[in-house]
Amino acid sequence: MSTASQRKQELREKVLAERQQISAREWKKKSELIISSFMNTGFYQEAKTVHTYISMNQRREVCTDKLVEDILKGGKRVVVPVTNFEKGTLTHSVISSISDLQKNKWGVDEPKHITPIDEEALDVIVIPMAAADRAGNRLGYGKGFYDRFLGKTDALKVGLVFDAFLFDEIPTEEFDKKLDVIISENEVIFA
Repeated sequence: MSTASQRKQELREKVLAERQQISAREWKKKSELIISSFMNTGFYQEAKTVHTYISMNQRREVCTDKLVEDILKGGKRVVVPVTNFEKGTLTHSVISSISDLQKNKWGVDEPKHITPIDEEALDVIVIPMAAADRAGNRLGYGKGFYDRFLGKTDALKVGLVFDAFLFDEIPTEEFDKKLDVIISENEVIFA
């Protein structure tokens, strides 16, 4: 394991442990602030197709429940990822309702039936993460699913992160893909 890889893993473990300590009330309040900031951006308001992760709320990811509802109500097309763990890839599926989702064998909400969409059709991609830095670098969960996906699209790449996990600099490796925008409960950063 490279030094950068080791530093990333150590930071990931620290951040994820700290994130689990956030109270339900604080997590919900901060998530709402982040989602509200995102929905007030011009790029979101102009987007026709928004790809977003479905938050793993038990792991205290920034909650995207309200975002998914808003995209659906606003007449935009909502696309969610479907994970292929064997291939290490993501497939992308349009959903028309929250009821289109069910838990997969890892407890992650994914579409019951996949309605595939091409990456070129995406305007904005909302990306999960453990941490980020002000230069647009993202610390993911270590499997590379999003880095492989983000390398194939020109869509605007937006990361949602709690301010406590927004650093001046995080370790990176050559295959890590940068984000265009980072949104915390306190600020919107164009990287």
